[in-house]
Amino acid sequence: MRIGVLGVGAVGGWFGGRLVQAGYDVVFLARGETLTRLREVGLTLIDEHGERSIIPVKAADNWGELTADGVDVDVVIAATKALPGNDPFPQVPAGAAVVTTHNSVEIPYLAAGRFGEDKVFPGVIRGFFIHTGPAEVTFRPGPMSLNIGTFDDSTNDLVGAVIEALHMAGLGGEQLPDIWVDIWAKAMFVANLGALGALADSPIGYLRSEMRDSLTRMFEETEAVGRACGVALPEDIVSRTLAFTDDQGYDNTSSMQRDYTAGLTNELDAQIGAIRRMGQKAKVETPTLDLVYGALVGRQHKHMN
Repeated sequence: MRIGVLGVGAVGGWFGGRLVQAGYDVVFLARGETLTRLREVGLTLIDEHGERSIIPVKAADNWGELTADGVDVDVVIAATKALPGNDPFPQVPAGAAVVTTHNSVEIPYLAAGRFGEDKVFPGVIRGFFIHTGPAEVTFRPGPMSLNIGTFDDSTNDLVGAVIEALHMAGLGGEQLPDIWVDIWAKAMFVANLGALGALADSPIGYLRSEMRDSLTRMFEETEAVGRACGVALPEDIVSRTLAFTDDQGYDNTSSMQRDYTAGLTNELDAQIGAIRRMGQKAKVETPTLDLVYGALVGRQHKHMN
């Protein structure tokens, strides 16, 4: 099995690098400074103890070069960001399956519309990975896993092979029978923490203590939208997500929050905007999400002008 990594940022760099360390055939599609550093230095991973590993990898800016040895890419881990105006799947080799890892409840459906449901495996990343420079990723203490499923909830051999590779690389992950529950559970946590954190310009520790009521309402509105969309979320999903929030490091932030704070193009619309759009389709009101989203968009437009 040859695994391709599309998007060598925090997620693609960490998971791809760990798989290379475990001896798996992994190739990286990259460009610009990232590609230069991958070729000249390698991929740098910094673990939760500050230990640094530099990993030689095979990288290029086109799949043709990466498969010039006659071995095709079987599955692509799409670790791009779902940014406004950007294609989250700019290049996927013909015939390859795609594992989506985006923090968006919409992206799997967009990918399926393009490649077909049988070629798209929705995935859920958990972990605090920080892109600290071109081809350099730092891992913060906490979870580290990639769960994967299928559109029809069936068991898939290729997904099973990817999960086995993750385990051999010391990474967590499961092939889930209903991946949509995990997708919405993840969105409840990361989208809301990122948006509220960006609005308050504060880390998770501040939000769970000083803004807990607002955070809880955002979780509850996300739950309501998910259920209206047919997702069988656990009855205790809100309290479970709050407990998970309480277990995280005080200073943790999401990549969307960091991008927003830095004035960079970010995934606010792909995360909170997507939940709001699906709520509108399902006729579910989301007043707290609307308020937070509107305030962030307004501030963003003001800074741009």
